[in-house]
Amino acid sequence: MKRVILIMLLVAAFLSLYGQSQITIKGRIIDKKSGDAVSFAHVGLCEKAIGTVSNVNGEFELKLPQYYPRDTLCISAIGYKTYKNLPEKLKDIHPLIVEMQPETSVLQDVLILDEAITGKRVLEKAINRISRNYSSRPYQLEGYYRDYLKKNNEYISFLEAAITVQDMGINTQESKSRIRINQLRFSDNYEENYYKYLHKDEEDTLKEILEGESAFYWGNEFSNMRYHNPIRNRLESVPFLGVFDNFYQSSYQFNIGYYTYVDEEEVYVINFKPNEMYKYHHVQADGEIYIRVRDYAILKFNYHFYVTKFGDKKKWYELNVEYRDYQNMMFLKYISYVNYFKIYTGFEISELYQYREYFVTDIHYPDFETIPKSENIDKSVPLHAHEAPNELEFWVDYNVILLEKPLKE
Repeated sequence: MKRVILIMLLVAAFLSLYGQSQITIKGRIIDKKSGDAVSFAHVGLCEKAIGTVSNVNGEFELKLPQYYPRDTLCISAIGYKTYKNLPEKLKDIHPLIVEMQPETSVLQDVLILDEAITGKRVLEKAINRISRNYSSRPYQLEGYYRDYLKKNNEYISFLEAAITVQDMGINTQESKSRIRINQLRFSDNYEENYYKYLHKDEEDTLKEILEGESAFYWGNEFSNMRYHNPIRNRLESVPFLGVFDNFYQSSYQFNIGYYTYVDEEEVYVINFKPNEMYKYHHVQADGEIYIRVRDYAILKFNYHFYVTKFGDKKKWYELNVEYRDYQNMMFLKYISYVNYFKIYTGFEISELYQYREYFVTDIHYPDFETIPKSENIDKSVPLHAHEAPNELEFWVDYNVILLEKPLKE
């Protein structure tokens, strides 16, 4: 009888613990020395995949179940010492300012003098080890996706979704991935603006791109963004970059600018820009690749493409991709893709920036529940045209990544 009572008490305590409300930790992450915002820092539980990402202003909001208070919260970003604390100690601090200690150094003399260590050779090794450092086995990513349009410096439409990606592995084609939309919502004018500015068919005889990166690609916005990931799709030709598998042989020059740290491990930072013979006064292209010294894993890749016309400099294209460690493999942390275009619609000429972002909030590997074929979306259909739930209770509890500037409802 005593044993039964004890078991009942334990079960009651267990259910009570799991039934408690969640913890919300909201704050801003800054550089301890400069006071500048630390953008796209990963905020989550140490040794677990659950988490969120700070926005460009360093702001974040992390929602955790109540039964996690004794786990350690880790905040990590390239070039900084990992910040650790207990969620229980942070949840009631308002405003919460997290100061991160920079951890960046100039290249050691031994690296500079070693002729075998060059930006090109480091990148070549990193590309050749993609199959080893990134999972060739299937896995799932849970994440938060959003895209929005900015017309003449004003935000005009917005879409967000909770999306699960079932990737069949780094050595398989992106087209074999399965995608499920778990929740979806968008502004009232989203569909109107989508067909006005982002879609073109045979009837759009007057619609014409005057400048910039064309928005008219096969596939929906999410699939199109994933296609631009040069690491995941290294054997395919990515816009502006070409085939990443032989990127080190391209018409760019690669220099090791400095080294930094991620989770106390050394990382090469390779700057690249076009060779002198390919430079044009009106075009500027550059980027950075972060490669871990220990195993040549590519942690981060960013690329910018600018065009200047009549003294007006425009960013036509920007790509940011970052990966993180989990279960001794590299998995996507976030990807963002921005493109500029000037379009004539037959009635007006408009300048637009389209923003697409996907932030991974959880990783399922090596075990997960397969997405049924019936739930796999048609990647050629725009996201807003898919049927998916939009439940207020879901969004209240969900780790939405904060926008740099709140959009009007």
